[in-house]
Amino acid sequence: MAVTSSISCTRVGTGRNKKSLYTATKVVGPTGSPPQYLTQIIRYDDAKGENERIIGTTSSDKPGEIIWTENASRLDKVNKSKLSKTSANQVKSIQNEVASNAQEKEQLSKASGANNQANSGDDQNGDSSKPASSSPGQGEAEENTREDDFGVYVFPTSLRTGQKGQDFLKIDMMKYQPKELGNKADEQRAIDSGGKMTGKFGFGDRNTDRKTIGTVILPIPGGIQDSNQVQWGSDSMTPLQIAMANVAMTTITEGFAAGADAASTEVNKATGKGGDDVKKALANTLAGQAAGAGKLLTRTTGAVMNPNMDLLFNSPNMRNFSFQFRLAPRSKEEAMVVVKIIRFFKQGMAAIRSKSRLFLKSPHTFRLAYKHKAEEGAAWGKNDHPYLNKFKECALGGFTVNYTPDGQYATYEDGVMASYQISMNFQEMEPVYNDDYGNDTFPSEIGF
Repeated sequence: MAVTSSISCTRVGTGRNKKSLYTATKVVGPTGSPPQYLTQIIRYDDAKGENERIIGTTSSDKPGEIIWTENASRLDKVNKSKLSKTSANQVKSIQNEVASNAQEKEQLSKASGANNQANSGDDQNGDSSKPASSSPGQGEAEENTREDDFGVYVFPTSLRTGQKGQDFLKIDMMKYQPKELGNKADEQRAIDSGGKMTGKFGFGDRNTDRKTIGTVILPIPGGIQDSNQVQWGSDSMTPLQIAMANVAMTTITEGFAAGADAASTEVNKATGKGGDDVKKALANTLAGQAAGAGKLLTRTTGAVMNPNMDLLFNSPNMRNFSFQFRLAPRSKEEAMVVVKIIRFFKQGMAAIRSKSRLFLKSPHTFRLAYKHKAEEGAAWGKNDHPYLNKFKECALGGFTVNYTPDGQYATYEDGVMASYQISMNFQEMEPVYNDDYGNDTFPSEIGF
């Protein structure tokens, strides 16, 4: 059996010399007794998996020792420690697919060197300097809180082995990560890019490539759709308001003398040609406002101030995605997978209590992707589907389980329900912006 992890980014170097190494780990085994495993570290040119080559291997015989191949570069060998940690984490993410008991898991950990890696706090890019869990100021999580090792579950189980080339929906769970504020975010962007401070305001971008703590893989359901919306609203501004705004803006930007000139100009407009009508309209308007009679001008003249109506942009909207799946297990193995999938989402979306009970920490978040052409042994999620929409990081706002979707109570002999129906409602955590699509003149994918 051979299973390959998803691609991870390991950042090495500092400043202008900072680089990204894209790797995955392929696990082959178990073979023999006691069970033996071979792991292969695969290097790519980019996150899409271009130019695949094996740069090193490890085995149960020589725990944690990387045997470099001729494809390994000097940069790979210099960063052996970081690549080893990344590989160990990758093996850990797929261990449930290749190891079914405690002995096999122990041998797999030995082969990958996980027993020698203090990697419980490492993120996916191999940077051990970042905290493993809690957001700043929230303290430790309550005991029995699950913040890692949610497992990898595929339903139906034949999706992986019996239907090569089938497309699927991949849902990764991640620990919630807050955004950095102000100068910290700008400074981090400069470090990551090896350049200068950009002078950007507001919050920085959330790292979407951080460690996956669990994965569920399901067939793409019918009726999938997305809806991009932004908020526009009508607004009005009377000539009197425009004149007052002009005076105020001129005073603020150019000083009191220029403001006085602007006020004089507006007065001349009112007293120039047709001045009697304008003065009468202004008198009625101001008198009505003073007396609280907003319609005085209309009552006395039958006219209204020109509202100068315009449709103006208000704000972007964040997209919602709803999915519904019927999970009908056909074996004891699939029944346990269904139970674990339901538990995966229910526990992952639950709020996290701090140990002091003073705070409630944010639930885990999710990374969704439609994937194209799954193949046995290939990395889950290697190819994003180019002709379906992409997702930004999402929060799971609602999860519903119907235990009797057929309208009657029906179980197998062991009590497992004959069928479950789950409904999920995800909401993206930030809006989609124009620059998210890039500026390709002839795009080859739909994007967001």
